[in-house]
Amino acid sequence: MPEFKKRAEVSFVTNISPFDYLKEQIQEVAEKFNFNHLQLSKIVDLPINELESLLNGKGNITTDQQEIIEHKLAKLCFGFQGFDAKERATLLLNDLVKDYMFSTASIAKIIHVEEKELNDFRQAQVMDREAELKICVNVILLHFVLHY
Repeated sequence: MPEFKKRAEVSFVTNISPFDYLKEQIQEVAEKFNFNHLQLSKIVDLPINELESLLNGKGNITTDQQEIIEHKLAKLCFGFQGFDAKERATLLLNDLVKDYMFSTASIAKIIHVEEKELNDFRQAQVMDREAELKICVNVILLHFVLHY
């Protein structure tokens, strides 16, 4: 089974403050995806008045909030081009096995597939596209249900 990195850190030097950089990132995402302030507010999990204050250079957010926002924006801009859908579903499946201590047999029963199919999927074996699609969709849904 291929190994996936869970975290990457990037460092850079710039002449602008971290909050000015964050403001620029938010504005770039808004332009790139045609998001309005209400959508951005939901995406970055800030009340709209706090988001607008931040965009006007008057905001005050914690370092933790800043890191979460930067992570979300990076995923939106670059996260979907680095992995194919099957790799993403495999990462979620591996998280379910680890986080909930599920066996592949348990997950197979929950998502209504054969355990062999699920094991083949985890090991990136060539398999029937319909079975692969069923696993992908159901793993994503199961992950969502358990993390909601």
